[in-house]
Amino acid sequence: MNANIPVLLRTYQSRELPFDCKIWEAARATSAMPALFKRIQIGRDQPFVDGGLGRNNPSRLLLDEAKSLFGDRHIGCLVSIGTGQAEVVSIENPGVFQRILPMDVVGVLKAIATDCEATHETMLGLFGNLPNTYFRLNVEQGMQRIDLSELEKLPKVEAHTIQYLKRKEVDEKLALVVDAIRAPRARLTIEQLSTRWSLLSI
Repeated sequence: MNANIPVLLRTYQSRELPFDCKIWEAARATSAMPALFKRIQIGRDQPFVDGGLGRNNPSRLLLDEAKSLFGDRHIGCLVSIGTGQAEVVSIENPGVFQRILPMDVVGVLKAIATDCEATHETMLGLFGNLPNTYFRLNVEQGMQRIDLSELEKLPKVEAHTIQYLKRKEVDEKLALVVDAIRAPRARLTIEQLSTRWSLLSI
């Protein structure tokens, strides 16, 4: 992400002008969570940071990109995978590393209390009458106070995720995801979805 504007670092042909960067630069840019890794400047552009700072749930970007690539083709299935519900991405009082970050970045970090679920609710409305087309998988409880920098708590993250996946309703949802991927029942085109999104945004 460049100055809060998402940049797609593509490895495929697109109608958009290609963004010229090396693979290692793309890897650095997409993992540059300021509390953990420094941001990176690519070429003459502004510094890049992890897209999660402004597009933690990139579902809309995905639909826009699909429309650009595939035109008015039907959409069969969209699966959104979260990292835990609100507050999972938490920034406490600045530590030593955060204190050397530019204040604008710290402000953005604190503002992330996560718009993921708001985007999810919008997507639910968008796919409202298209059963088994849009799916969201997201651990709901247990990880709210786990900071991104607390690597020693990864076993907790794993345990909560396993517990989430063992739930009956999640197991049933996963079965529906597999069915939708194997045999998509496309009912709406990407163009129609874009029109719906515009109406929901009014």
